[in-house]
Amino acid sequence: MTRYIFLIFISITSLLYPQKKPVVEEIINKVNIDTLMNNLSELTGEKEISLSAGNIKITSRYRNNLGNTYAFQYLKKKFDKIGLQVYQQDFLNDGQNIYAIQRGIEKPNQFIIICAHYDDMPLGDFAPGADDNGSGTVAVLEAARILSKYQFNFSIIYALFDLEEQGLLGSAYFAQQARSHNDSIIAVINMDMISWDSNNDFAAEVHVQDVVNSIHLAQVFHDTNKNYNIGLKLFTNYPGSTASDHASFWRNGYTAAMLIESFKDFNFYYHQPGDDISKVNKPFYEKMTKLALGVLSEYAGTEKDTEVIRTTPTAFYLFYNYPNPFNLSTKIRYNISQETYTRLIVYDALGNEIAKLVDEIQKPNYYEIDFDERYTKNLSSGIYFYSLQAGNYFAVRKMILAK
Repeated sequence: MTRYIFLIFISITSLLYPQKKPVVEEIINKVNIDTLMNNLSELTGEKEISLSAGNIKITSRYRNNLGNTYAFQYLKKKFDKIGLQVYQQDFLNDGQNIYAIQRGIEKPNQFIIICAHYDDMPLGDFAPGADDNGSGTVAVLEAARILSKYQFNFSIIYALFDLEEQGLLGSAYFAQQARSHNDSIIAVINMDMISWDSNNDFAAEVHVQDVVNSIHLAQVFHDTNKNYNIGLKLFTNYPGSTASDHASFWRNGYTAAMLIESFKDFNFYYHQPGDDISKVNKPFYEKMTKLALGVLSEYAGTEKDTEVIRTTPTAFYLFYNYPNPFNLSTKIRYNISQETYTRLIVYDALGNEIAKLVDEIQKPNYYEIDFDERYTKNLSSGIYFYSLQAGNYFAVRKMILAK
């Protein structure tokens, strides 16, 4: 057994987008603040809407309030008008998720999810919930309106969850069902409270944890913000908050991130009747929506542009293993962007080599290696590290064996 003394570090690298993709820029530029505000006015009760019950106003979307049911019907009507496959997912006695699917042309059984929760607070007959979370809900509708006119390599799910305010109940049910069916979810983009910016500094946050490729997803947010000149001051919050629907996907082993306004400029009207449309910062809201749609388009891959997750990668990258923690078996994945000598080594916490998984010249490709019972059966529970050396690229990741 070879002993290596080296500095353990986590290298967060991204697949680079060296230039704008015209079709992604086109999608971003189609975000319309007037459409966003009109839909938000309808969802928050500022404007009257027409449903089967007649002309009504949605004055609350709180659990068991009739307005919550009206909101569901309103959202279904919006999805139906766009022309997507629409699904209702009932859970518990009163929860109703609604989502629409846009099928991919190359990988229809692999999904990118853009989501938000549509229920709100506080208890009572008047709860507009404009920022929390009418803003995210309407941004999902805007994504569906625009992206439905394009074809993508991956399928897109436009998901709107119920009962987030009661403990992430809707997204928990959705994510658990997805995991039980072993659904292939590539990434989840959750938008929660994306329209408040009282000091006009355009500061926003992306929340991630070390789950599958979530940290890389955060980098895609930063790359998109920069490459398409969206103009947000974007910060990564790591480890991120678990107080919204993205956390349900983390708990089920999926890549996910939350886009949210700055916690340092917290909404004064959070969970109060004063959270109405008059408090929306329109330029900020528009930028946040543009960023989410840009990231979604980069990941989903249009027919006109090469998809982000490519057959031949454009950069070296060592992904985080899945599952993690693991019992006996986990998968280690990485990208090789050019033919080079490659070494993938597993170490214990003291730097002792445990296993040499790869030690050869490899061609450009995406690789997935099983670190399983062949190597783990005699190992004790604890923290281990794996490193990838490929040409000049070197990265280390941490994994936890829990027997």
